[in-house]
Amino acid sequence: MRHWVAALALALTIPPVAVAQEDRPQVMILGTFHFTGGGADYVNSDVDDYLAPARQAEIESLVTALAEFRPTKIIVELTPDEEHLFNADYRRYLAGEHTLTVNERQQIGMRLAARLGHERLYAADYTSGMNFNAMMAAGTENGQDALLARLTELRAVMTALDAEQNRPNVTVTQRVRANNQPDFLALHNVYLTLAQLGSAADPVGAREMGQWWARNLQIFAQIARIAEPGDRVLVIYGSGHKFLFDQFFRDAVETEWVDVLDYLPAD
Repeated sequence: MRHWVAALALALTIPPVAVAQEDRPQVMILGTFHFTGGGADYVNSDVDDYLAPARQAEIESLVTALAEFRPTKIIVELTPDEEHLFNADYRRYLAGEHTLTVNERQQIGMRLAARLGHERLYAADYTSGMNFNAMMAAGTENGQDALLARLTELRAVMTALDAEQNRPNVTVTQRVRANNQPDFLALHNVYLTLAQLGSAADPVGAREMGQWWARNLQIFAQIARIAEPGDRVLVIYGSGHKFLFDQFFRDAVETEWVDVLDYLPAD
């Protein structure tokens, strides 16, 4: 115990590493729904036709709002090995030879990058599996009826929220803003419910959720490596990641977290 106390006392006498406030890259996380409807999420969104003229005008309005942040780099939800193909499409888009497809990486990311004169976009995703069937089976096998009931309730809440936001009179900016509100992000607690499924001998839920936290840490680290001193980085990602990304970038002393809600008009 004396050695531990002495080590702590020594640590407290060491001055913290100085990080120049003005040099820290600013990082802003835009949590989005998937314009294509997803496919592998806990709840997959219903989506409208985002190539329709009215929706295209709404996307332009969203991009105009995000441009106020003046990002120097834009990062999208793609793995680094896909980055060169994505940027090849981007160069064709700049040349007028590519039509934006129905996904947020192109509709928001490419559109904004072109408006700001960026030469390229960046990829930072890291993939890992999540075995929902194994977790549900473990819950049943271990008689965790209360946890399974709560998961059913949470899915119903998420599905209802998604349907509410997919109404024709809800603009793209309004829907994206809703996806970045604290009450929506708090639904991330579903992952902690999932983590409890299983047993001490076979903690299936904790093991699967460990992969989720590890995946997001991998992405965080990749974003941090891309961000250089003085950068203003916009990260466009599925809103399911935003809770952890915000936490990581708030806590990291090397970066400055920026609240995206400051740039999303309530309209």
